[in-house]
Formats: sequence, C-alpha cells, structure tokens
Amino acid sequence: MDLDRIVHEFKTYPKAVVPAKEKFLWTKDDHFVILVQMQENMLFRSPPEIEIRHLTGVDAATGTFGPDVFSQIRQALADGMAQLALHGLTAQNVTRIVFVLSETEGFSTCFPLLNDLFGRTCPATTLRLVDHFDNPGQLAEIRLVAMAEQETEII
Repeated sequence: MDLDRIVHEFKTYPKAVVPAKEKFLWTKDDHFVILVQMQENMLFRSPPEIEIRHLTGVDAATGTFGPDVFSQIRQALADGMAQLALHGLTAQNVTRIVFVLSETEGFSTCFPLLNDLFGRTCPATTLRLVDHFDNPGQLAEIRLVAMAEQETEII
C-alpha cells in the first residue's frame, strides 16, 4: 500500500481519524500506520558512510597472496580494520560486507574469525563468486561499508 493511498483513506474515511495523542492509526482495511512526532525545523542527517573497496589478501611485507582463502580474508580484514581506524571507526561500525571469491573451499573456516571480529553487530553479508581474479594467486576480495553513529541536529 503506497503512502498516497493511505493519506487518501485518512482524508476520506472518517473512522480512521483518531486523537493526535495516539501512536498509530487504523485504516478502514484494518491496516495501521505508526505516527512519528517530528519537532519543527528538525533536520535529519544520515550518518557519513565509509566504503572501503578492493581489500585483498596481499601481504604488504612480501607482496604475495596467502596460500588459502582463510589467510587472504584474514589479511584483507586486517587491512580493512586499519583503514576504518583512520576514520575513527571499528568493526562495530561495519553495516555491510561483500566477499568476492573465486572458490568457496575453505571459506567456512573463516566463520570463527568473522564471529570474533564482528560479534553481535552482524553486518549484512553478500557472497559473490567469480571465475578468476586478474592477479595470479588471488582468491578473495572484500568490500566494507561502515557508518558512524547516527546524528540528529535541530536547527
């Protein structure tokens, strides 16, 4: 049901009108709408979003990829956490993680690592499979999306 239809129902159907103090309204079709009180001149700013792409498992010291998916993902996550720290963010701020893999063998061994790192935050996760990467030996790539704490400003 779209918003225009709901508004139309409330304007045309008198039983849908309830006192302003109520927290929700019932429509004639027994649907309800939650009412949110906004203060006048309240400006909502979405929190800044940080996106870190192309995190690979390349070891900075040797310039080579780890031998398996686990080592590459561990290295990519370590690099990602370091980049997040530059923005004052942690793993708890991560809202989305995308894994791009050329093979899934060994990916399940990463679950304890992911659980330890992200704990209860449980970011939305996408797993994408590709035939191969351009770099020989590369098995994984990660993209992280993180948000700072939500801000609300009254003007």
